[in-house]
Amino acid sequence: MSLIQLPPENLIQIFDYVGSSYFRSDLSRLTVCKQWSEFAHTACFREFYVTQKTLRRLLSSQYVESSLPLVKDSVETLDLDLKGFEDWDSIPLSRHDSQAVNVPNVSTWNGAHGRAVRAAWTTELNNDLLCLATIIKQSRKLRILRIQATSEIHPILRLLDRRDYLFLSTIGAFLSASNLASLELDLCGTRLIPHQSQERDEGFHICKSIAALLTTLQRLRLRMRSICADVLKPRQHSTNLRLNEMLINLSLSNESPLTTSAAHATCCGSSPGGFLQLKADMEKQAQVLVAQMSAPKIVRILTHALPSIEMRAFDVLTDRNVILSEGAEWDDDGEAIEDEVSDLSSDDDG
Repeated sequence: MSLIQLPPENLIQIFDYVGSSYFRSDLSRLTVCKQWSEFAHTACFREFYVTQKTLRRLLSSQYVESSLPLVKDSVETLDLDLKGFEDWDSIPLSRHDSQAVNVPNVSTWNGAHGRAVRAAWTTELNNDLLCLATIIKQSRKLRILRIQATSEIHPILRLLDRRDYLFLSTIGAFLSASNLASLELDLCGTRLIPHQSQERDEGFHICKSIAALLTTLQRLRLRMRSICADVLKPRQHSTNLRLNEMLINLSLSNESPLTTSAAHATCCGSSPGGFLQLKADMEKQAQVLVAQMSAPKIVRILTHALPSIEMRAFDVLTDRNVILSEGAEWDDDGEAIEDEVSDLSSDDDG
């Protein structure tokens, strides 16, 4: 008996075991035969892990017209992993730059041509992401959306200016997906930048777009370079929210292996109270939100203490602070500490 002659329930288990990465690495593996393709496409796109490179490869593939509808019909989990510009070999380093590491002469990439190359890549990336967002927001099966965007890092030139590469409208497009049960946005590596003057003029607020999902989400995890308490304000008051897990990390302490000093998120717009006011506002609004949740399990606001950069979490359900060990997950139990005057200081976003 050939593989394809097995009962459908056995084929589903086999294709799920093989995993989606096997098919995404070579899309021709989806087209062995018609019956094979039905199972392969479902396995390929059910849990869809996408990097900026695999997305570009998919959209430039000869199979794109047939693949995108299958993404829409199959995807249940979308996991986006973004790292910023990586094609550093597209402009050869000068002899000076290639022989001297961490020197101030980084004009190759900070100059007009280098900036233009990265700007063109940024536009292409966001266009690719918008194409994907247009497809997945039509999906009836998508329940879990994760987007991680880390800092853009040159492997040699450590002194390149930090650069933002995600457009505000791009993330906004993903947030228009319906039926989401879990949303994780870890965008510590880039601010969300207006793509056109219209976006600045209209004052599109990402926090309010996230808050609009609170009536359907069960799980929310956030880390952004700019955030405010509006993100925790549902559009409609309720005492029966399905949301049971909410973790907001205000610390940018481990956002890059090159980080030598720790920063916290800043408040959207202008805030005269600086970070301490943002922290207080977030904790206060989290307490208000808990009262609207039908069965909360964990609700935390994470920060770090200076000068040790010790990770801490304010547990809203117990009204206690806990210390998290280095490298701990955001929801780790941690070690409870007594109430104390916060030693967090107002620091600028780096």
